[in-house]
Amino acid sequence: MIGIFYKENGQMMVSQSESDFATIPYDNVIWIDLLSPTGEEKRATEAFLGTTLQTRAQAEEIESSSRFYETEQAIFANTNFLIPGPDEYNEETVSFILTDEILTTLRECPLKSFTDLQRRMLAFPKMYDSGHVAFLSILEQRIDLDADMVEIVSKEITQFTKKISLGEDISEEFLIDLNQMQDNTMLIRENIVDKQRVISSILKSARYPKEYQPKLNVLLKDISSLINH
Repeated sequence: MIGIFYKENGQMMVSQSESDFATIPYDNVIWIDLLSPTGEEKRATEAFLGTTLQTRAQAEEIESSSRFYETEQAIFANTNFLIPGPDEYNEETVSFILTDEILTTLRECPLKSFTDLQRRMLAFPKMYDSGHVAFLSILEQRIDLDADMVEIVSKEITQFTKKISLGEDISEEFLIDLNQMQDNTMLIRENIVDKQRVISSILKSARYPKEYQPKLNVLLKDISSLINH
């Protein structure tokens, strides 16, 4: 599935067909969102941008220290988004590609951060004049969701602590739940640190517009607070 968000006469438009690349001016495009794209959608996007997109396997195999890199054509950033489940959390690798003023995202499953951004872009088109703004908006929303997960884990820890302090019997099920909570906590921390690494790399990039540095610094402070918590 492809979603091409572009400006036309001051309004935000969206196309769900790669064939529309032939009629949409390059400078009008803000965001290309690829969700489990077909081969045709991916190839058409690569031709439109003039750069090669990573495969899912390539994005997942990249070492954490190399999840951000630049070429003459684009900035590439890969990071994981956590998806809460009934018991455990799952990770979804998301690739961000910034070419000129266009953001391209590549993912394999629906994510709330992306759905929320799509709604806001259509409702408030004046707020989104470039892919850089869209990129920061996704990161900001994601960090807010990570904060919610940290809060949930904190409440769970409080419940476990009360149960232990009251001297209740510790069953095997309790120990399994405790171990799962520990795994989830470590995964959340790793996920947040991964965002920290990506944003720090962007701040050092000569390609990323300096006007967005204050916003990036605010996001880093928010992340530091979450890590400390």
